[in-house]
Amino acid sequence: MERGDIWTIDPLDHPKARPAVIVSVNPWNEHARDVILVPLTTKQGPSRPQVSHGNLKTTSYAKCGSVSAIPKERLRQKIGRVASDQMSGIERELRRLMGL
Repeated sequence: MERGDIWTIDPLDHPKARPAVIVSVNPWNEHARDVILVPLTTKQGPSRPQVSHGNLKTTSYAKCGSVSAIPKERLRQKIGRVASDQMSGIERELRRLMGL
């Protein structure tokens, strides 16, 4: 599991698996018991850069305002990776929202 990977996850607060993008850095992903991610949604909105991938059923949007950490055990299936320009959009929005 690497930064930029799209996985289906079992969120703590949702009854079914959802797609999400891993945003934590690879050294963290390798050694920590959890990963930091941004969930995907099909609904456009503020702070939601577009994400598209052939293995997603529809164009999705990264919910950057809902960044969270989950245990690796809740990762279910790797879907693919976001394109570099899409990852840049997610990173830019996370920096803006967090004042970094």
